[in-house]
Amino acid sequence: MASNNKRPTAEIINPGLGDIEKVRDILFGKYVAGFEQRFSDLESRLEADVDQLKDRLAAKIDGMDKILASSIERIDQQISSEQSDRGTAINAMQELLSEAEKSLQHSINLMEDQTVQDLSALKLTIKTSQQELLDQVEKTQQELHTLLENQKQELKDEKVGRQSLALMLDEVAIKLRAGD
Repeated sequence: MASNNKRPTAEIINPGLGDIEKVRDILFGKYVAGFEQRFSDLESRLEADVDQLKDRLAAKIDGMDKILASSIERIDQQISSEQSDRGTAINAMQELLSEAEKSLQHSINLMEDQTVQDLSALKLTIKTSQQELLDQVEKTQQELHTLLENQKQELKDEKVGRQSLALMLDEVAIKLRAGD
């Protein structure tokens, strides 16, 4: 009999596809409907959570974009400020260099003027010294000339003869030869 019991159960299980669903509905219908409702609710909540996560993610991305944009803007402003400051510093350095160049050129011009004045003074001093030397040479020449004239006059006054003079020159020549 046990085998007879099994057969009707097998016939109930294999009656056909439509029959299986009917059986399932009868046995599990209430549970399946609950599960389907729960799965449907879960799917709705999951879709809502995914949509909410998408919205939050989009909001966070937008917030990060705004923060990034403001950071980039601040950095751009800092770079612009730095460029401006460096440009100002470069202009100040150029002005300092220009002033230094002008000051140096002025100093060089003053030195050139002083050198020209010193050279002119030196030329004047040399010219004065040269003139003094020429005057002194001329005075010495005149003194020598006067001395020679005086000696010449003395020689004439003493009336030294030509022969005495010739003898004296002979003696000088002999002494000179002996010295060689």
